[in-house]
Amino acid sequence: MNRARCLLAAILALLVLDASAQNVPDDTRNPLLYALAWKQTAAEYEALYHQGFNVARLHVEAALAARQPGDKPLAVISDVDDTVLHALTYWGHLVRDGRDFFDDADWDRWVAANLATPTPGAIDFLEFCRANGVEVFYVTNRDQGENTYELALQHLRSAGLPFADPEHLTVLRETSNKEPRQDELMAQYDVVVLLGDSLNDFRRKYYVRGDIDGRLAAMREDRAKFGIDYVIFPNPTDGHWLAGIFGDSEPPATPANRQTLLEAASRQTWDDPLARARRAYFEGDFTTALSLWRPLAEQGVANAQNNLGILYRNGEGLLQDFDEARRWLQLAAAQGHARAQFSLGMMYDFGQGVAQNPEQALIWYQQAAAGGDADAEFNIGTLHAEGRGVPQNAGEAARWYRLAAAQGHVNAQAVLGRMYLRGEGVPQDRDEARRWLQQAAEQGHGDALEQLQGLDG
Repeated sequence: MNRARCLLAAILALLVLDASAQNVPDDTRNPLLYALAWKQTAAEYEALYHQGFNVARLHVEAALAARQPGDKPLAVISDVDDTVLHALTYWGHLVRDGRDFFDDADWDRWVAANLATPTPGAIDFLEFCRANGVEVFYVTNRDQGENTYELALQHLRSAGLPFADPEHLTVLRETSNKEPRQDELMAQYDVVVLLGDSLNDFRRKYYVRGDIDGRLAAMREDRAKFGIDYVIFPNPTDGHWLAGIFGDSEPPATPANRQTLLEAASRQTWDDPLARARRAYFEGDFTTALSLWRPLAEQGVANAQNNLGILYRNGEGLLQDFDEARRWLQLAAAQGHARAQFSLGMMYDFGQGVAQNPEQALIWYQQAAAGGDADAEFNIGTLHAEGRGVPQNAGEAARWYRLAAAQGHVNAQAVLGRMYLRGEGVPQDRDEARRWLQQAAEQGHGDALEQLQGLDG
């Protein structure tokens, strides 16, 4: 049996569940990706800033119109980071570097690099306030050591924001409690509105640690204030909302905290029986998986029919029964389920409960391949390479291996690399051989790595 045939045989031992169970590289599972993709690209994200500043401007205009002689001067109190200044390049750097939690040391270096930019609509609103004699006071909490204040002031000035002077900027290093400074300003000014991206930017009562429900309750008590006294801007990556989950607004990157984040993200969840069955299966609880998949299969759910067929084929949670396996797989295949079509091809290819029949295997593989199944493309390549069910044709084998390899099929990449190395069915091409062997080696394919080392040696 040649190496490609051995690889094909090895596939038979694997569970062939629906494609949603496939692994995804860790760097694409970073929990920050959705939030940062939204912050970096979404028009809706920018629109929320314009909306927030428009609301604030309406309140300032109303306050100006209502002013009477002898009234206290008008003012606005604003947070800085993620309210009037953006830190998008910092967060982009984090995910590019493979980090999934806030990193204080990198943050300090980013702050020193002075890369902050104004948020959408911030300058227009702040200039409107200045033109109308409304003071704006920035109150922020940062700590980059002795230069903290100078760095914050430099950020405001470099971004072109008005009121960037010591009279209007307060930087808190030892605490995140802004309320004392806010109260001082409220005693001197008629504060029209407070701006922030975190509830703690408004009042200290919202700084609730390790109690999601308590923090929500505190906000709901004051729900009439939002959009009136408080204007809040979107920030899904950081802030005091994290303290409600972790008890710390800058939790360290640990496995336990990643699990806590997962639990928070799935606090409300659909109890999908397909997903629950899949989890049970991979935990070795075949009885539970069977009890969940069978009723769904009987209702005509193709994924469940496929997976029930696999249980019968493998004898997991019940007696092995190839006839029942084939029956359920055929029901799923009739609905266009590519993995079921592939599994039926495997049964005919290896004679599981049926007479070995490579011609019939090819028919099922072709249907699965039409649905984009890379394993089916690989197996069709192997049939052509061996001349089983079709005339032997190395060129046609290479064509099918290439289709599978392009989808990231590691065994196809390894076989195709070897074919280019030897000139089997394709022109001999060491560069192409190296390209495909490299891709397979990067996925941990030992034989490909060995051949690649020999090629480079």
